[in-house]
Amino acid sequence: MVMGEVAKEYELAIIGGGPGGYMAAIRAGQLGISTVLIEKEEVGGTCLNRGCIPSKMLLHISESVKEMKLLQHAGIIAKIDIDAKKIRKKNLDVVRRLRDGVKLLLKSYNIDVMKGEARLESRNFARISGKKVNESVRFGKCIIATGSIPRIPKGVKTGNNIITSREALFLKDIPKRIAILGAGYIAAELGTYFSEMGSEVHLLARSRLLSRIDGDAVSIVQKESFFKVHEQTIIASINKSRNRVQIEFLSSGKRIKLDADKLIIAMGRIPNTKGIGLENAGVNVDEQGYIKVDEKMQTNMPNIYAIGDVVKGPMLAHKAFMQGRAAAEAVADIKSSAYDVNAMPAAVFTHPEIAVVGDIKNSKNVVKFPFSALGKAVATGSKGFIKIGYDNDGRITGATAVGKNASELLGELGLAIEMNAFLEDIEGTVHTHPTMYESIHEAAALALGKPMHYLQKFH
Repeated sequence: MVMGEVAKEYELAIIGGGPGGYMAAIRAGQLGISTVLIEKEEVGGTCLNRGCIPSKMLLHISESVKEMKLLQHAGIIAKIDIDAKKIRKKNLDVVRRLRDGVKLLLKSYNIDVMKGEARLESRNFARISGKKVNESVRFGKCIIATGSIPRIPKGVKTGNNIITSREALFLKDIPKRIAILGAGYIAAELGTYFSEMGSEVHLLARSRLLSRIDGDAVSIVQKESFFKVHEQTIIASINKSRNRVQIEFLSSGKRIKLDADKLIIAMGRIPNTKGIGLENAGVNVDEQGYIKVDEKMQTNMPNIYAIGDVVKGPMLAHKAFMQGRAAAEAVADIKSSAYDVNAMPAAVFTHPEIAVVGDIKNSKNVVKFPFSALGKAVATGSKGFIKIGYDNDGRITGATAVGKNASELLGELGLAIEMNAFLEDIEGTVHTHPTMYESIHEAAALALGKPMHYLQKFH
């Protein structure tokens, strides 16, 4: 601290205004804690501004385009004109509207928001610098919520026609040919959008598409998608000219040269913990850069907490929401509060979507119910299935679904896992007919040996 400098004082400083950070701030405000939220760009973080939200808006549009094309088989012919600039403007408007909503919530709970880059100088002091700010903050407690950044391979420099998802979501045109380096959920969603909008899209997978997800589900997505996946890929070279990118790679031992308008780097994300002064505050990180925390989200320094992508676990906004709330309540010394989740849900918003919850991989038993036996799915042309994992006594342990709007299906099963519910609880609950979520009831009935719309001999 500079001699004569007057630091603003707060009970709680939150560094990072993404889903975890702003949720922690809102909960802290509800609990009457004087709080400052420090964000170097815009509140909402990557998810709201450059990730979850803008990508879903684009995928909504591309799904409509895809369905209009498929309706030609039902006798409905439509001419489709795409204006990428208008789509971009609409996307920015959606982001701005939701961001303004978050700002209003923060203001309503008397949260001070500082726009600048924070660096810890000690365990109770941080300096904030930026274009319009050069201030210091003294705090009793601190929550680190700085999120994650794209993983960029060594030797690759982004810019112009080599971009990340951040730039890809707001392009002013639809490139004719796109290569995507990666095959996880970000790559799959970007591949879905651009291929449905008319781009020729190539995903370069180190192993296979969505390698951490049920292969049966992924095979349906791959069959229904317009993009091409190159498996077992090893990159030999990446060269860029003014308007093009040339990628040479091996795929399953075959050498391929690909010329593209854009190369999108989508190889996952890493915790954003460098350069924020953790060492000055004595906060421990592991060899991968993750901050170590307990169930209260507390680090090795009793007054410093960490949440979201900077701690181990899936990099999901809803995980950060729950951790942000838990951390704020820990700051308020609410003894019963802790981050204790048994059924973390996740979804991949391809077309069709994939959704998972719980731990189906290690479930003792798994039942699979195909959507080909579900009235609503047949009527709407939704291909896919639902799998439910369960113990020998029938307790539900996990689930996977693939199909149209699969991301909306598994809330019931997430609650079932958290409540230690059994197959009988699901089967004994009336489900609306005809619906997609009725498949959950059908799967439970099948597992119990009393299927309603499926022949037992095929189980």
